[in-house]
Amino acid sequence: MDSKRIFLSEKELPAAWYNLQADLPTPLPPPLHPGTKQPLSPSDLEPIFSKALIAQEMSRERWIEIPEPVREVYKIWRPTPLVRALNLEKALKTPARIYYKDESVSPPGSHKPNSAVPQAYYNKIEGIEHLATETGAGLVLAQRINLLADRAGLCRVDTGALSAVNAVSDVRRQQRRARRVA
Repeated sequence: MDSKRIFLSEKELPAAWYNLQADLPTPLPPPLHPGTKQPLSPSDLEPIFSKALIAQEMSRERWIEIPEPVREVYKIWRPTPLVRALNLEKALKTPARIYYKDESVSPPGSHKPNSAVPQAYYNKIEGIEHLATETGAGLVLAQRINLLADRAGLCRVDTGALSAVNAVSDVRRQQRRARRVA
């Protein structure tokens, strides 16, 4: 039987992101401007995204290089293990091997810093020193992403306000989750 978990070494961290757009038979339709209902242009996105992120969003290149400073931050928790979904394979009665990435090993226990760290990096190199983020995922998650960005010297991330009740609830939820994983 194959191993249930696959662990890559730090040397095997990818140096580029794969862009699915490059292999689609036809390009995805462009997002529409909420006011004009016309396709968005890169300049429409500049008030809220860095130019590098816009270029990536519009790109059809197959591989997009991951900047070295981002890869250095990724080394804190990556590479994340691949876990074989044996029960799903059985339920589907498939001979295929199905794996998923276990992102619980990241500091906030989710996939969110995988995109938050490069966003902080690209904004920093364009001179943006503060970012704002909503805290739908909770204050604890936002604080951990903020710590990652600060640790990497990228920028400060300001989070929206959460009541003390929500913050305490988030901490308790994370503690229960940590006990389940351990």
